Amino acid sequence: MKVSLRVSPFASIPETVAFTQRVEAAGFDGIGFLDSQMINRELFVVMGAAAAATSRIRLISAVTNPLTRHVSVIASAAASIDDIAAGRVEIWIGRGFSAVNMAGMRDATTQQLRDSVTQLRSLIAGEWDAIPGVHSRMRIGGRDIPVYLAAQGPRTIRLAGEVAEGLLLAGTFDPAHWQRARDLVAEGAASAGRDAKGIGLCVSLLTCIRPTREQAIHESGPLLVLRLDEPQWLASQGIETHGAVVPQALREMYPDPMHADDPERALAICDTVPYELRSQIADAVGLIGGPEDVVQRLSIAAGHGIEHVYMRTVDTLSFPEAEVAAYAKTIGAAVRTM
Repeated sequence: MKVSLRVSPFASIPETVAFTQRVEAAGFDGIGFLDSQMINRELFVVMGAAAAATSRIRLISAVTNPLTRHVSVIASAAASIDDIAAGRVEIWIGRGFSAVNMAGMRDATTQQLRDSVTQLRSLIAGEWDAIPGVHSRMRIGGRDIPVYLAAQGPRTIRLAGEVAEGLLLAGTFDPAHWQRARDLVAEGAASAGRDAKGIGLCVSLLTCIRPTREQAIHESGPLLVLRLDEPQWLASQGIETHGAVVPQALREMYPDPMHADDPERALAICDTVPYELRSQIADAVGLIGGPEDVVQRLSIAAGHGIEHVYMRTVDTLSFPEAEVAAYAKTIGAAVRTM
């Protein structure tokens, strides 16, 4: 099993690069940097600096979008970083979240995702006429840089099978969900005349590793409580809310609950939601608990054929220090046996 780690480049570039070196030393296979220009440092500047300071770890845009960046800009940036870290660059692209919303844009449509992934792969490959109506090609193309589509809904998951090198599957810790995603990717691949076996699958799991499960659930608060806005998903997981809703005070946090300028207040608001409910949601979404809990759940995932996990850490205005320490001490060694 491969494991990649989410890192928010909230700090200065030298600090972020130094932390990236620690992530590599801890044994992680990849590091995914957030692309959110109103909150963090510039994604591709960070990736370039990290490329020059590392030797093994894969460097991932986790995730970028086709709205705040034109696909030709993404392709050129990826190829340029590949000059420094040949074979270690991956582009993960999705609908957009804070990068798009905080710039006053709407999330990308499914058609925009289809077009952007198709054009991006053609540009990276150095093909002519990647952009409709324009006779051109990217001169520094001809690269082997995988493009993954981040998806949660069935249409977008199927689209990954049609047009992408891989799928970053969001949503839940649910083997049945993983199998449905595989089936949808296979359907999409078949419709496009592609071999589904060549399409990668990485499962994104919300991650918070702390000394105790209680502490981990507390520090995951906003990302757990916001799931109360998804009644269909809750029902599919057999979770009864007993009338609990997302507190209005949490909704009003700037710029949003996950990136709140006052994270301690956001956590305190989330603690007003019953612990047992947050605990059930935590079990359904990922890797939240102590190191032993996480090893057990990674083993379950491996047993269901999952070969790549993205630890989508809850830290936004801090580095995921606890995850790196736990991975270096115990989790990494266990993963290498899976």
